[in-house]
This record gives sequence, structure tokens and C-alpha cells, in this order.
Amino acid sequence: MPIQLCYASTRVERDSDLLQDLKDILSVARDFNHAHQLYGVLYYSDGMYFQCLEGNKEILEVLFERIQQDRRHMNIHRFKDHEIDKIHFSKWSMKYVKNATRISRFFEKQGFQKFQPYQLNEQNMAEFLSLLVKIENANL
Repeated sequence: MPIQLCYASTRVERDSDLLQDLKDILSVARDFNHAHQLYGVLYYSDGMYFQCLEGNKEILEVLFERIQQDRRHMNIHRFKDHEIDKIHFSKWSMKYVKNATRISRFFEKQGFQKFQPYQLNEQNMAEFLSLLVKIENANL
């Protein structure tokens, strides 16, 4: 049975350009994920990443080890994994979500002034993931 693995991290500020970092992350992720039947979504704002990956547990564990070694990330927080009956992000080997307005409204509704992925919990995680799917399905 596939699992859903989600994490939040803080971007390590270096000399590299943010847009180049995102492009590099997405390029490598899409190739790896496509080859291993993994699916996911990435969101970046206010110096923080949120990523949710879906697929085979063993492969996701290997991938997450690579993410933990990636020097672009620090303060990585892995949320509780969940077994899933269906892949929610099946249309994307890896998709970068861009609609900051709806996501900002979501976090404001949770009581935060900006993107705070570390504050996601069991209750609002499902709502947040549903929002990411809705935003990107509307943009297809």
C-alpha cells in the first residue's frame, strides 16, 4: 500500500538563486519520481518549503534520506506518514504550486500572518493538501 510522506524545511540561504534552486529541485525530482512511480507537490514561501510525496514506502525512505542530506534544506520536520488508498497527486510526478493568495488565506484562517508549514497538524494537514490539489487541478 502506498504512503504519503510530508515534510517542512527551511531554505538554506546561499549564494545560489532561489529560482535556480527550485528549478534544480523540480528537475531532479520529476526524473526520479517518474522512474519510481512517486508523485508529489512542492510549495515554497517565506523561506520555507513544504513537500508531500506519495508512493512506495521503501523508495520514499531512500528519497527522504537524500532530502535530509540536501544542503538546500535545514530544520527538516517530517510529519506523520499515512497509508493511503489512492494517490492524490497522480497527475504530477512533481508539481510546484504557485498560487500564494489562496494558501496565504488558508494560513490566515489558521491564525498565522504568513506561511507556517511547521504548524500544520493532523486536522489542518488534510485541508491544506486538499487545497493544493484544488489549486493545481484548476491550473491544468
